[in-house]
Amino acid sequence: YSILPVLGLDGYLSFNIFEGSVTAEKFEKFLCEHVPLMHPYPGPQSVLILDNCSIHHGPLSKHLLRTRLVKYQIHSLFEYC
Repeated sequence: YSILPVLGLDGYLSFNIFEGSVTAEKFEKFLCEHVPLMHPYPGPQSVLILDNCSIHHGPLSKHLLRTRLVKYQIHSLFEYC
């Protein structure tokens, strides 16, 4: 199983649990459902932190975030094996 959480300063806002790995398609669907919870920067819930996983780099993912005016940056938090 895999989990995609949405965390805020006050705790979990939402999450999805998937059987198996999270694919780019599952991640993009998750974004479509959860980006509306976010607000334009610099408002509350306006910053998204992603690691360097390849599913975070898809064109649909970037488009969804840009159109919501969300401040996002992909960080290399650690290396995947």
